[in-house]
Amino acid sequence: MHDRLMQRFRGMKTDEMLKAIDKIEKRISFNLSNVQKILLTTDGSITRILEVLTKKPVVIETKVKTIIKADKGLARALKIKPDETVNFRVVHLKNPDDKTLIFAKSWTPIRGLNNALKRDLTSVDIPIGKILIKHKIETRREITSIETINADDEMVKAFNVRLGDLMLSRYYNIIHEAKILIRINEIFPISSFL
Repeated sequence: MHDRLMQRFRGMKTDEMLKAIDKIEKRISFNLSNVQKILLTTDGSITRILEVLTKKPVVIETKVKTIIKADKGLARALKIKPDETVNFRVVHLKNPDDKTLIFAKSWTPIRGLNNALKRDLTSVDIPIGKILIKHKIETRREITSIETINADDEMVKAFNVRLGDLMLSRYYNIIHEAKILIRINEIFPISSFL
C-alpha cells in the first residue's frame, strides 16, 4: 500500500530533470548557470536559497489571493474531486524594497486543513516554507515539470521583461500524509541568476 501511494506522487527522477535542463539549454543555445539549475531542481526551501544568494530576507508580495473551485484539470493535478474548494495565490518573492526574484502561483486544497494552517495559508503574506516550519508539518516536494515558457502580462509587470521573453518555470507538489498539500508553479527570467 505504502509503495502504491509513493508511486502515485512520483515526481521527476534526477535523470528526467537533467534531460529537461538539457532540452532547455538546446532551446536557448547556452548553458544555464549552476544557480538556475539549483533553483529549478531543489526539493528544499526556495525562500532559504534566495536568502542565502541575496544575503537579505525574502518577503512575499501577494498579488492575488482567492478561493476557487477546482475545474477538471486542476482537480486532476491536485488529485481531488472537481468543484472542491482551492486557495489560489499569486505572489512575488522579493527582497524588501527590491525587485521580484521569483513569480509564484500556488493551489492549496482547503478540505482537511486545520483552522490555524488554513488561516496562514489563505491569509498571511509568509512564504509557504516558513508556514510549514511554523506548523511543524513534515512534507516532501516532488518536481513535476521543468520547462521554458513565454512571459505573459503578469510576468512583464513582475520582472520588467518584454512580452514573450523566455522564462524558466517549474511545477512541484508539496506532499503531506500521502496527499498533495500544495501545488506550486515558480517562474523567473532566463536572464536572472546567471
